[in-house]
Parts: sequence; structure tokens; C-alpha cells
Amino acid sequence: MNNLWIHPSLVLIGGALLLPFIPRAVRKAYLMAVPLLAFAVVLLMLGTPHASHGMMPVLRWTVTFGRVDALSLVFAVIMSGMCVIGTLFGLHVEEDAQHIAAWVYVSGSLGAIFAGDLIALFLFLELMAFSSVFLIWFRRRPQSTAAGFRYLLVHVAGGLTLLAGMVLHMKGTGSIAFDAFNVHNPSPAEYLILIGILLNAAVPPLHAWLPDAYPEGTFNGSVFLSAFTTKTAVYALCRGFPGMELLV
Repeated sequence: MNNLWIHPSLVLIGGALLLPFIPRAVRKAYLMAVPLLAFAVVLLMLGTPHASHGMMPVLRWTVTFGRVDALSLVFAVIMSGMCVIGTLFGLHVEEDAQHIAAWVYVSGSLGAIFAGDLIALFLFLELMAFSSVFLIWFRRRPQSTAAGFRYLLVHVAGGLTLLAGMVLHMKGTGSIAFDAFNVHNPSPAEYLILIGILLNAAVPPLHAWLPDAYPEGTFNGSVFLSAFTTKTAVYALCRGFPGMELLV
């Protein structure tokens, strides 16, 4: 195990916490430096052996925050690269809170991509939901406020469905591993997990929240919203339900 492994989500969260203290004279340079550093951290993983990092004991389980393999790296490169592009697109936005919300949102996406188990996956998906809603609310219109609340309620419902499936799966199997499930004969727990992920992926008929919320996002918020929630869910479907005929 590489003890020097750094989670790119920590780079973005740390950068978000420091942003309000950055002098205006170097603010734009800092805005680009943080996502570029996160992108570089991901690129450096391409030359390292596949392994699990950031393992933490929680009760009787071991939560893994850094599963590095071919699938997670493909999506991590795309998502961290999109963070660079999204930040560049909104470089002129003066409100620090919008950049903070966007970076925390992306950190949730990268956290879910590198999650090695269901607990870490759930935590980071919820971080995405509760940070991304501010990219809608910061537009500060009555319509965006209402759309943000509907967006949040839908994703809380999806998170609870995912959590229910996780609990049933953990109780039935004794495992929290986030690997390929039995797609040929899914259990009720696995169907609940699937529904929770499908909602995030905006798969019809669970997609109405997307056209309702995304147009109400801020200038740069809509760019981030369109790039991360559904694509992170697609990663989760690739990881957990490969080859499932229902998805085809």
C-alpha cells in the first residue's frame, strides 16, 4: 500500500476552505490551481499499481475511501478534468460560495468514484446532493429556490432508497463491498440499491428532476450540474450492475 496516496477530494475540499482567505490579486490563479492540482493527483495514479487506500475501521467493517483500478481511474480522469473546465468557464464569477459549492460537489463525485464499499459510496453521494443544491439556490430567484427544494427532496428520497438497500444487503450478506451484484437474480436489497442509483442517473421514468432543476442553476452551476451527478451514477451502474439487461 502506498502510504503517500492523496485523495483528490481532499485537494478540492481543502482548496474550498481556503478560498475565502485568498487575496483578490491572486484569486483567479488560485481558482485554476486547485482543480489543476486535483487533476494532477489523479493523473499521477495512472502509473501506480491498482490498490486500495484510505481504509478506516468503522464498527465491524473497514471502509475504503480509495479503490484505485482501471474503472475508477477512467471516470476520475474525466471528472477531475471536467472540474478544471467548469472552473475555467466560471472564472469570472466573483462569489466565492459558488466555487466552494462546485468544488465540494466535485469532491463528492470523486469520492464516490474511488469508494471501495457501499458506506463510502453513500456518504459521497449524499455530499454531492447537499452541495449541488446550492448551485441552484445561488441563482436567487423564486423559481430556483422552489426547484432547489424539489431537487433536494428527490435526492434525499433516492438516498434513503439506497440506504435501505444497503442495510438489507449488509444484513443479508454481512458484506459492505461495492462490487458487481448478482444481475441475473437480484435480491430485493439489490433492487433498492439499483433504484437509488437510477434516480441519480436520471433514467426514465425517474428523470423529471433533471429538466426541472438544471435550467434554474447559476451561470457556472449548470455546467457542473450537467457534468457530475448523472455521470457519477453511470459509474456506479458500471461498477455494481454490469451486464444487467434492464439497463440495456
